[in-house]
Amino acid sequence: MKLIILLILGITILSCNKHSKDITNSKSDLVDISIEKNADSLLLDPKINSVSIGIYKDGKIYTGHFGELDKGIGNKPTDATIYEIASVSKSFTGTLVAQAILDKKINLDDDIRLYLEGDFPNLEYNNSPIKIKHLITHTSGLPRSLPTSIDALFENIDEKLPFKIYEIEKNYSKTHFLGDLQTVKIAAIPGTSFNYSNADTEVMAYILEKVYKMTYDQLLQKFICKPAGMKNTKVKLSAEESKRLANGYGETNKLVPHFANTLWGADGGIKSTTSDLVNYMKFQLDINNLAAAESHQLLFTENDIQIGYLWPIINNAKDGIYYSIHGGAFGTQNYFLIIPKYKLGVSIITNQSGPETQGKLWNTMRNLLTDIKEL
Repeated sequence: MKLIILLILGITILSCNKHSKDITNSKSDLVDISIEKNADSLLLDPKINSVSIGIYKDGKIYTGHFGELDKGIGNKPTDATIYEIASVSKSFTGTLVAQAILDKKINLDDDIRLYLEGDFPNLEYNNSPIKIKHLITHTSGLPRSLPTSIDALFENIDEKLPFKIYEIEKNYSKTHFLGDLQTVKIAAIPGTSFNYSNADTEVMAYILEKVYKMTYDQLLQKFICKPAGMKNTKVKLSAEESKRLANGYGETNKLVPHFANTLWGADGGIKSTTSDLVNYMKFQLDINNLAAAESHQLLFTENDIQIGYLWPIINNAKDGIYYSIHGGAFGTQNYFLIIPKYKLGVSIITNQSGPETQGKLWNTMRNLLTDIKEL
């Protein structure tokens, strides 16, 4: 009788241990299930052919790739697929600015003309100059784009728009940019109003190169990519790397060009992989990373807009602070988000871009967060 009791007790203990192990493993399983479920839901949209999702949660890495990059070819994206991450690049630039602040290369209240070669009396309003902090909060008053002829094209958005912009940008040099910068007019005191500007970020890259005497790409590698273990993230790709760059498709699923990238690339020229972006999440969530922590500091608030060092900030009563940034290229869109409270980061990328793509990705992001943030 004692032997039977002991056998039953042993089986019960083994069963409890197995159940405990299943519970532990189920968290990872639930993340993977959520990734696949939400990717499949997104791919029900006939305009979206592929999606890559990367998640960093409590020190664990998850990536999932679905669909096909080029419809009908069957070329599924992988961890090696390189994407244009567009304006998500700005968060990298913000982090480099934070590093420069820590290195005492620049100060937030510096007049940017301290670092520009030539005469720029136009970069002030009523004796109030554009400062470093204005460039990284989109409050400088600079136009959205240089040349300004690009902004005018958005008055008539159609499937030809990417090609029109590409034709303008392909022969537009840094010299042209700095020449145009001398002609812009500031219409209000810098720092008073949010006005999203790609030009802000490119001027910031020029200043970073000036103070460090290194190229933007070299700064990217030194301060972010190498420390974070990101081996496939850069502005300028080699010929071999370019073969892994995903084609992009526009609103009507027609092939569109990549960005011309004739300037610094700080506003939207970085390319990366999903696996690298997950490493970037880890880098940004590292509480010992002083540059990342500095880049998250709130610098400007206007109504419902909050921004740090080029990091859009969302305050949520339940979840705390989100750092969330969207990138849209001619044929790629992505959302990148980190939530320190949950030690969580999420990246969603599709190689399709249209007026509705951003909303679709954000809905997918929200569904993912609902599923996994409290696991």
